[in-house]
Amino acid sequence: MFTDILSDTALLSAIGIAFVSTIIQSLTGFGFAIVSTPLLLMVYDAKEVVVILQLLSVVLDTVFIFFVKANIDWKFLKPLLIGSVIGHPIGLLIYFFAPTAGLKIFIAVVIISFLFLSKLYHRKIEEKTLKTRIVGCMSGILNTSTSMSGPPLILYLAMSGRDKTSLRATCIAYFTIVNYIGVLAFFLAGKDFTFAAEQSIYILPFCFLALWIGNKLFPYVSQKMFNRIIFLMLLFTAVYTIYTSLI
Repeated sequence: MFTDILSDTALLSAIGIAFVSTIIQSLTGFGFAIVSTPLLLMVYDAKEVVVILQLLSVVLDTVFIFFVKANIDWKFLKPLLIGSVIGHPIGLLIYFFAPTAGLKIFIAVVIISFLFLSKLYHRKIEEKTLKTRIVGCMSGILNTSTSMSGPPLILYLAMSGRDKTSLRATCIAYFTIVNYIGVLAFFLAGKDFTFAAEQSIYILPFCFLALWIGNKLFPYVSQKMFNRIIFLMLLFTAVYTIYTSLI
């Protein structure tokens, strides 16, 4: 197995990307797909990237949820998941029938707009059931169309002033459930998982190591640093997504 990895440049690149992305995910509760998606597009076909990330995320988040279960806001998750279930079929239609370049640019522009609005508009937004369902729907659409379900939820929670422990735990719980829904949606749609499963088997051991490292480092990350990481990650993702869509 080890010799197979060393002889495959694409797989080595994917392992490195997934390793760094998993450390960020374990520190913040999100970031795996956000960081991995634009970088893995340089390694694999765009359609395969979505499925590979779905499979990796399902396994990693299922393990991770046991580390954070005490701090999960289950009451908040209910309307979020209702919206997500509505959004998944829409995202699946986009995945199979719509060109992704335009969608990626639109997502990136929305992310950048909200990031800078959050810097200008310092008042916290109030979490309401309807808002939460809308955010869940947007996240569900993005999950099955691009594998990047995180930005709407992260922006929403960050602008509502959630502390880092609650934000991290609640995001992990949400992504765990959403990724199971995503895998099921692809299965019911007849997607072939063979290639994605083969790559995931090689990548996962390195992700588990990164998950352990990130969880050990989390207590040393201050709330201020946590917020800065969120801003920089989302900004990087948006700018890089636009760049890769235009070249």
